[in-house]
Amino acid sequence: MHLIRTVFLLCLATILFLISLANSEKVMLYFVPEQLSSLFGINIFLNIPLFLVFFSGILIGLIIGFVWEWLREYKFRVEANNYQKRLSRAETELSELQAKENKNDDVITLLEKVEMKN
Repeated sequence: MHLIRTVFLLCLATILFLISLANSEKVMLYFVPEQLSSLFGINIFLNIPLFLVFFSGILIGLIIGFVWEWLREYKFRVEANNYQKRLSRAETELSELQAKENKNDDVITLLEKVEMKN
């Protein structure tokens, strides 16, 4: 499996390197459309290689997707946290009930406390 992953990553790196070599000409990336820049007098642009525009678009899309998915799964994380708290409370109540039943036998109570921790 490690070999397959390494070969895949090498192929991917080679393809990305070839794409970057094929698209190394510089382009002007404007942040404000020309009509608005003439209206407001703001003309912000970058002169960068085309492959950087392409790769940064992919990177920004991945970041937006990860954040979107993290926000979407928030309700599931809250629900799992609530179940964990309920389970912890139920285990505590169970150990208290067992301690009350075995009040006369201290050895059994100690053994059950050790079992509950494991």
